[in-house]
Amino acid sequence: MSNYSGPIFDAHVHTEFATAGDLETFKALKSRFDIRASITDSHAPACNTQTLQTLGVGRCAVIAKPDWCHDSLVQGLVSGVYVAIKINLGFMPVYADDPRLMRLYSLAHEFNVPVLLHTGDTGWHRSKLKYAHPLSMDEVIVDHPQVSFLLVHSGNPWFTDAAVVAAKNNNVWLDISSIVEGPLSQVSPAKLDKLMIQPIRWMLDYTDKPDRLIFGSGWPSVDYPHYVAACAKAIDPQCHSQVFFENATKFFKVIKD
Repeated sequence: MSNYSGPIFDAHVHTEFATAGDLETFKALKSRFDIRASITDSHAPACNTQTLQTLGVGRCAVIAKPDWCHDSLVQGLVSGVYVAIKINLGFMPVYADDPRLMRLYSLAHEFNVPVLLHTGDTGWHRSKLKYAHPLSMDEVIVDHPQVSFLLVHSGNPWFTDAAVVAAKNNNVWLDISSIVEGPLSQVSPAKLDKLMIQPIRWMLDYTDKPDRLIFGSGWPSVDYPHYVAACAKAIDPQCHSQVFFENATKFFKVIKD
């Protein structure tokens, strides 16, 4: 279905494996789409660290509350359990520059791991979206130039704002996960073009930084074959290998040579 057939680094999957067969489905997807690595932002993955590593899955330290546990996070970073820090802005009503979060950026610098910031719609009616607007994160990004930041979901639907932040700041990447969820085969071509394909193309044109766009799916909340196909359609074929694999490999540094 997809006109991209190279290796994939999926920067956004969920590994709760909540339903029977999810783990086997994930393994089948890995084989079918040559998914060589992925990143889970599940707060409580169903598998232990060793199993995740065997599956090629790196784990985020998910910050779901502003009062997070310093010792537990440091232990996970020291031991290599965590390969990134994910801050769930919007799900918790604090801005990226909340004083309780500032130590996270210092730890990211100290341990040389990236920071993933949830941006845009959360899909949860109790969330407070102003805290997830990409422009609200610009000051923290500017003040921490040695930290690499990934704007998860590219600010969906504030794609233009996320692109401005990424174009201006050399330490910012954009991920294109979960832009349209559910069975894409049931979404009209015109709607898919408006909501997903054109925004991705616009961000690439505006930033002129194909090396800063990272593929992520959001599996299992997306229709994987159709999602890969839609992303491939949105991206110039000359940039496919960068977006689908190379950019994330450099960003996360979890694939060993």
